[in-house]
Amino acid sequence: MKMLVFSFIAGIVLLYLLNIAILKTPLLDLHWSIHAGIRFLAGFFLLGISFFYAHAMSFKKTAYITGFIVTTDYLYDLYTQTSGFELETLLHGIFMIIWGAILGYLTAKYIKEQLI
Repeated sequence: MKMLVFSFIAGIVLLYLLNIAILKTPLLDLHWSIHAGIRFLAGFFLLGISFFYAHAMSFKKTAYITGFIVTTDYLYDLYTQTSGFELETLLHGIFMIIWGAILGYLTAKYIKEQLI
């Protein structure tokens, strides 16, 4: 439980610093919240729970699915001309995927410990 709470709080702090320092956008901007949420959920369910915790899929398969989801999201952004493909957005996306994977693994582990 302590690692789950620590990871959540550290992730929120780092997300705030990334948004303010690198992207120069507010934390609750709707556009960035949608993109961050997509990446976070992909990391949470695919990498954190399906691969790292349950070993239900291979890493190659989860990486392809996650890459497809993120690439589709970037292409949609380019199509609607909402934002360009920049290094800052790539770093932000990588952070959200990794943070989602860590929290997904720790959440699944915590839930299993509570059921036993």
